[in-house]
Amino acid sequence: MGRYSHRHPICKQIIAVNEQFDDIIFTDEATVQLHDNKVVIYRRKDCVAPVLPKPKHPLKVHVWGGISRRGTTQILIFEGILKSDFFVNTILRLGLLPFIRQTYPDQHRFQQDNDPKHRSNLSKRFMQENQINWWDIWPSESPDFNPIEMVWSMMKQRLNKKKLSTKNDLTSGIKDFWKNDLTVERCNTFIDHNFKVLPVAVFIGGRATGDLPKKIFPERSRSRSLSYFNDQFDLEEVKERLAAVKY
Repeated sequence: MGRYSHRHPICKQIIAVNEQFDDIIFTDEATVQLHDNKVVIYRRKDCVAPVLPKPKHPLKVHVWGGISRRGTTQILIFEGILKSDFFVNTILRLGLLPFIRQTYPDQHRFQQDNDPKHRSNLSKRFMQENQINWWDIWPSESPDFNPIEMVWSMMKQRLNKKKLSTKNDLTSGIKDFWKNDLTVERCNTFIDHNFKVLPVAVFIGGRATGDLPKKIFPERSRSRSLSYFNDQFDLEEVKERLAAVKY
């Protein structure tokens, strides 16, 4: 429990106020690689599995984006190493700030993980000067709490089904997914999944939840609440599911 114990009190704190995530902008970076799909090869049982060639320099790009109850930020696609000045002058200034001003002019909370570039003095100063309300309670090692991880997973699955051969194909596919697949409704579905994740994290002492939330709570999370799923642990049917699940 020690490694994840810091997550437990934060989860309890969020559940205690029955957080609805109405004004939170969930953000993250991800790397997307061309030909990153799995290849299935059928062979005889007594044959040695062939060694598949791997590209020496696989074509890949990095992306930054955010989702909220009101939709998505702009998707930013870039290459190379993410440095603090690029994070501030491109991602925060061009990606986040216009979205806040246009979509959340009333109030907002900005979520990001604990990457050093996110917490640099340059980043903090920019956020303070531009009234970016950083929701600075995010526990380290907590991708399972960030619904945008589900976005990256879906995006890569969709890209793997397309015939992509160039960097232009890859970037076009990313932009197409962001524009056409990532609807406001889908953003809300991903965010609502946290209604299941956080109570489960508390129940297992703050450890990583994996696929436990779906196993314990097979019902849809849309239009539910944290309190609803937290209260489910008192039900006999949920206790039976817990007894049947290894965690």
